[in-house]
Amino acid sequence: MKVTEVKKKVTIREVAERAGISVTTASLILNGKGDRFSEKTRQKVKLAQQDLGYHPDYFAQGLVGQRRNSIGIVIPDILNQFFANFVQSIEQEAIPQGYFPQVFSVNGFHENIDYFIEQFSGGTQKGLILAAPGASQEIVDKVQTSTNVPMVFTDQAEVTKNGDVVLINEAEAGEIIASHLLALGHRRIAIVLPNDMAVNLFKRFSGYQAAFAKYNIPLPEELIFRTSFDPEGGRDVIQKIVQTDATAIIAINDDMAVGVYRGLQAQGKKIPDDYSVVGFDDIPLADFLTPPLTTMAQPINELGKMTVDMVLQRINEPKKAYKTVRLKAKLTVRESTRELKEEKRE
Repeated sequence: MKVTEVKKKVTIREVAERAGISVTTASLILNGKGDRFSEKTRQKVKLAQQDLGYHPDYFAQGLVGQRRNSIGIVIPDILNQFFANFVQSIEQEAIPQGYFPQVFSVNGFHENIDYFIEQFSGGTQKGLILAAPGASQEIVDKVQTSTNVPMVFTDQAEVTKNGDVVLINEAEAGEIIASHLLALGHRRIAIVLPNDMAVNLFKRFSGYQAAFAKYNIPLPEELIFRTSFDPEGGRDVIQKIVQTDATAIIAINDDMAVGVYRGLQAQGKKIPDDYSVVGFDDIPLADFLTPPLTTMAQPINELGKMTVDMVLQRINEPKKAYKTVRLKAKLTVRESTRELKEEKRE
């Protein structure tokens, strides 16, 4: 019987020796903290890493000295593409710095929040990034009194006075979206909303209202449709929308817009010939729909980087003043919207 030889794992000491530098210097450079060193030294380390096939064991680094370098991330739904991308952006920023995200997805169940609070109260997480509605204040009330864990609030989380905040300007973004359709000549615009509105979605909707007010165009209740906050909800509401005189549809996020596409297809309607459609988030799928979706692009990588930076700063400087950062979103115009033809305006 042939015995398979186990390949010896390359160590950081071997990388340092190959580069002709100290282990400490190699470690700092490989962990993204090598700005103090010359470009020549950093290149030596990269070449040595490539030659030896070295891959940092970030998990082992997090266990050194029994440290618990976990960051908890509370999101509404891991199946939502935006939040999946958000978690990925946090991982890309946190793991090279020796911190390991743990994802806690509420998924609509309050008992999940109770479980999360129990976990957080144990002190396993060094910091929390909260992005789910209905959870932030409860977590603050029940966790900070016992652990004083640093918290950063973002996206759908209710903003409290007990942590740092990273948001986009939802009202401004919503106004830009509605203004885009109004500028194209659309006046009867259906708006697809979830049954339960998180605080950031209320602000987004207020932006739609502001745009209609600027154009002196009414936004009638009969063109506001509430449904489940998922593609199925976007699909199912189309049966009602096609019975109206709407010429355009605003889906409050891209997940619902995907459902709107499917619903319109099932009704034999074409985008943008019969309806212009816009979404929000600019998930990767948006550019691959037929036609590609016009949507508001959230700065997802910047959002992930900023939330991680702020929680790590809070870990290192727990008494510094709380900070609020607002990031700008950008409208990405694709083929799902077009100017309304004159005959359809009448």
